[in-house]
This record gives sequence, C-alpha cells and structure tokens, in this order.
Amino acid sequence: MTDPKSSFHPTNFHKWTPKSNILWWALIAAGVLLRLYPYFLQRSFWADEASLALNLVERNFAQLILPLNYQQGAPIGFLFIEKLSMILLGNNEYALRLFPLAAGILALFLMVSIAREHFGMSGLFAVTVFAFGWNLIYYSSELKQYSSDAALLLLLVALALRLLKPETASARDFILLGAVGSLVIWVSHPSFFSLAAIGVALLVEKLFRKNYAPLSWILALGVAWLASFGLQYLVSLRHLASDGFLQSYWGKAFMPMPPWSNKTWFFNTYLSMMDLSISTEMIAIYLVPVLLVIGGVSLLVRKRGFALILILIPVMALAASALQKYPLKGRFMLFLIPPLLLILSEGLGRIYEFLSARNRPLAFALSALPALWLAFFPALVTFYETRALQPNAGLRPMIEHIAQHRAADDVIYSYQSAEPPFRYYAPLFGIQTEGDNVVIAPSTPSKKQALERFFKDLDKLQGRGRVWFVFTDIVDCGGCDGDPQAFYVAELEERGILLDQSNGIGANAYLYELP
Repeated sequence: MTDPKSSFHPTNFHKWTPKSNILWWALIAAGVLLRLYPYFLQRSFWADEASLALNLVERNFAQLILPLNYQQGAPIGFLFIEKLSMILLGNNEYALRLFPLAAGILALFLMVSIAREHFGMSGLFAVTVFAFGWNLIYYSSELKQYSSDAALLLLLVALALRLLKPETASARDFILLGAVGSLVIWVSHPSFFSLAAIGVALLVEKLFRKNYAPLSWILALGVAWLASFGLQYLVSLRHLASDGFLQSYWGKAFMPMPPWSNKTWFFNTYLSMMDLSISTEMIAIYLVPVLLVIGGVSLLVRKRGFALILILIPVMALAASALQKYPLKGRFMLFLIPPLLLILSEGLGRIYEFLSARNRPLAFALSALPALWLAFFPALVTFYETRALQPNAGLRPMIEHIAQHRAADDVIYSYQSAEPPFRYYAPLFGIQTEGDNVVIAPSTPSKKQALERFFKDLDKLQGRGRVWFVFTDIVDCGGCDGDPQAFYVAELEERGILLDQSNGIGANAYLYELP
C-alpha cells in the first residue's frame, strides 16, 4: 500500500511529499527576491509615506501617541517600531521601510508553513499567489502598516492552530497566544478581527469537544485581548474613529446600513478585493465565489475550528465597517488576502480529491488548470510592475539637484501635490522649509482649488527672479485638456525663461527666470 507521507497519492491532495519541498523553497526564494528588489531601488517616499515620515521626524515617542498630523493614522506599536528604526539606522528610506519588508518576508514563511501543513499540495496555489502577488510585494517596501497587518494575521492564525490540536494544546500555548495577541493589537488595527474570530472558534470547539481545554483558559484569552484593545481605544483608536477628515475621506468605503440600501457597495468591494489579490478578469470574478463556497464547506467538515477562523475574519471586518470603524477598500483589505487564498486552495484540493478517483484527467482539468489560470494573473501583473520600477524614482533626486545648483537668492516653489515629500526631503539636503524664499502650496483634495492657488502664487512670484518649481505626479489640473503637468509648464513658458530643469520619474524640477 502506498504511504501518502512518502509519495503523492491521487485521492489525497491535502498530503505533501518530501520531494515537493523544492517547490515550496522555490516559491519562498522567488517571493523573497521579489520583495527585496523594490526595497533596494530606494524609491522616494510618495505623499502618504512622506506624511507619516514627517510625524516620525517631528515627534518623540510620547508625542506619537497623540493624533498624527497630515491626516495620518497608524497603530501606536507600528509607529514606535518605525521611530526606533529611525533612531538606530538613520532617517532614510531603507530604515523606515525595513519593518514592512521584514513583515512581508515573515508573512511569506508563515504562509508556507500553514499551507504546507494543513493543505498539502493544494496549498501551493495559495503560496504561489502570495509570493507573486504584486500588492503583497509592493506594500512590503512601503512605509505603511499594511504588510505587517497580513504578517501578524498569519502569526495569530499559526498560534491558534496549535490550540486546535487537542493532543498538543497546553496552558503554555494559551499563554503565548494571549501575550502575543495583546501586543499585536497595538501594532495592527485589523488584528482585532483575527483575535475575535479565534475566540469564537475556540468557544465553538469547546462546545463540540467536551474534553477540550478548560473554558477558563479561553475566557482568560478574551479578557486579556479586550483589556488591551480597550486601553488602546482610549489612548488612540477613539481619536481615529472621530477624525472628521478620515471619516469623510473613507466614507464610501464603509459598509452601508441597512445593507440593502446600497447593494452595489458589496459588489464594488468584492471587485476591489479581487483587484488587490487575484484579478478582475471576468472568469476570475465568477470562478472565485464558487471555489470559496466549496472550500469553506470542505474546510468546515475537515477542520472546523480552522475554517471558522478564516471565515469569521472577514465577517468581523464587515461588522466593523458597518459600524463606520474600518474602511474596506484597497490596501486596507490586504490582511484579508491570506484567508481568501487558503480557502481557495481548499476548494481546489477538494475538487481534485472528489474527482480523481473517478476520472483523473477531469480532476486535473477542474482543479489544477483553474489554479494555474488564477495564479497567472498576479504573476503577470508583477512582471509588468517590476519592469516599470526605476531606481531613485520620486522627489528626492529633484531636491538634491536643486540643492546642488541653486543660488543664494533663488526662490523654491513646491506645488501642492509635492508638499509632504518636499517637507520631508528638503531639510535632508540643507533646504529650509520656512522663509521668504520657500513657498509650499498646501495640499488640497480639490484639483480646482489647487489650480486657482497655483495661478495666485504665480502672480506673487512674478518679478522675484530665479524660481525653482517642484512638481510630483499631477493627475488633474482642474479641468484642463491634455497632459496636466504640460499645462502648468506651458504657463511657466509664457511667463518666464527656462534656465535649468531636472526630469525624473514621477517628479520634475524647473528653474525659471520670472522677469
């Protein structure tokens, strides 16, 4: 009889073989290299990153507890880690992106560990998409908390899975999960959804397995997590929840109440999740729900507690969104990618197991081929995105050029979309951000107001002599036709004489004599 632990058995797709180790390690190596590549390109901080970096530069640890400036919000623990990294390694992109990078790589190893142990060969699908998914790669090299959100979700799930094994669960495992969960709440806002899902799953297991761990252990976990969450809410979260700008900015990302008042929100949110994780190709949009249902039911039968955790995490996130506490759109849903991929892997594996004993070619066609098809789209996107990446992209090279070529009396004008990165990078190159010779247009979400402000500022600058104009990506110019930045440059051409320019990727600097 064939030993399923030593070779692949066609009717047990959830087993893995020692010979398949090379596949797992190959995916790990590819995923790590893909995450390292954009990190070492040293791209400049874009607006949101620079805004968060400014808070880290301008504040000490105690002040980071207070509501942040520049319309930013981040977990206190994440801010403390970044501040410590800045102190130890310096104020630069490498230092401030190091923790997201480490989290992205840790998430990859955790994903492999969970997928290989609990899903076997079918878990290769989850790991492949996770390793090659562009958004997971990109946010592993960005000064934001989304990469660590995904990593800490997987860490909590991995620790919870140890408690779901009745033969190995111990008081030490409960203490470890309790301590880690209480700390993680301070580093990742959506980690509370994972902890809530784990708590419910453990209670359900207690109801169905009378000889399971004592109820007091489970309740102690809940008390510890709620106490930590409550303290963090008083210190930080309540300020974020009441921030008028953030509430307005993300208003459309909250689940409508009652749900039937805006049914299209659910489909749009699903599309946003698909765009973030797999693809918005028509076949993927309709295939994924089918696989999720099959995978969810299969996992509930096979590993009830594990299934409840994976299913309840997005349910908890929806509940928070319905309460207007957590926006569900784009990068804010990055932490939901691991549960999605794992359930999809279960669905693909179940299809193969069910059909392989009857018709192996059909089983392959209905499981392996869809898996390859769904994994192809993320890999293709990553291929094009990595090719488009350029070293030293963004505003930093422009500021450096100005610092090297400006005269003592030169005026520097920063367009409104460049405000946060300009304020961050200018002091690093000896350029003061205050004074008569520096004009920084304040950021505004209104493109029309930005255009009006530009013309008013230009009128004031006329006659000041040599003026440097700094631009970052301009996506709109308040209704003008054609290339937005070309519109602004054309206006400068009419008013002055071009003396120097530095054209970069995503940013430009022009020196004009304004007589």
